[in-house]
Amino acid sequence: MAATTVFIDDAVLGRLPSVCAKDGVWTSDRLTFTKDVGAGKLGVAWLLVLLGPIGWIILILIAATRGVGPPLTVTLPLSEAAYLRMEDARRGRRRASLVALGAFLGAFVALLPRTLDLRLLALVLAVVACGAAVRAVFESVRFGRATVGVDLDASHRWVLLSGVCLLYTSRCV
Repeated sequence: MAATTVFIDDAVLGRLPSVCAKDGVWTSDRLTFTKDVGAGKLGVAWLLVLLGPIGWIILILIAATRGVGPPLTVTLPLSEAAYLRMEDARRGRRRASLVALGAFLGAFVALLPRTLDLRLLALVLAVVACGAAVRAVFESVRFGRATVGVDLDASHRWVLLSGVCLLYTSRCV
């Protein structure tokens, strides 16, 4: 996958070529992506962690009082096949995360009575939770590859699209 930069007006108004951003095939389908941009990073304020509990409190206050920048909403051409791959990865990530959480909670509850049979059940559930957590990580990676990354440059006039196909980058330039 590659990255390309497009003018913000073209991305926001959906005036990009009718070529799927992921597959590079012609499509009339469009998908709208929204991302919060602006004051999301704390920068050097993370050094307050080194001051101990007082620094942690100050860092939490800074993070809580910072405003979130305006959302960036772009409309990109995306084929139905690419959309279905993205949704399949999202569903897989959600399922694996729920199985991991459920198995972890089940293992925790099984350990409470302190009987041997329930400890074996807790061990089995812990193994299932670990396997589901690994699956959730793989599904997150698959989702990241299936979606298009949207970000603004420093001047806020250009939109960086990452994870697009090479054919798409040559038609957007």
